[in-house]
Amino acid sequence: MDTSAYIVIFVGLAFIVGSIFLILRQYFFLKKRCTAQVGGNILYMGRNENHYDDDSPTTVSYSVKYRYYVDGVEYSKKRKVSKRTYKSMGPSSTSNFDITVFYDPSKPKRHYVLEIKFRIIRRLFLIALITALLIYYYYWVLDVMI
Repeated sequence: MDTSAYIVIFVGLAFIVGSIFLILRQYFFLKKRCTAQVGGNILYMGRNENHYDDDSPTTVSYSVKYRYYVDGVEYSKKRKVSKRTYKSMGPSSTSNFDITVFYDPSKPKRHYVLEIKFRIIRRLFLIALITALLIYYYYWVLDVMI
């Protein structure tokens, strides 16, 4: 195998390991550490359309900016959300929309929002796709090269 084959395999494996780490962090680490609960509210809900050129389709992204207070300190965060989450939160009622924030008492900046679901399906699909492409690359493309 030449150097480019090692680079392709390394990048693919790094993506897979990184994605698995993010899933584990979101589901196990945050749920275990974030035991305190506080109310927060939505500051802004946005829908952005990106036009790259006339030939490419328009891409749409959704975001939510929210804030919460812990011991008198304000914390705010802007996150991308799925279309389903955006619609379920009701973009027409953005003023003072209440959310539930679970935070880590030892580090209140570490948190997750109950109403904003983790996007695990897309990440699992990407892990499976990259794994299948790596297996294909390793067994069929590199077999021809050897």
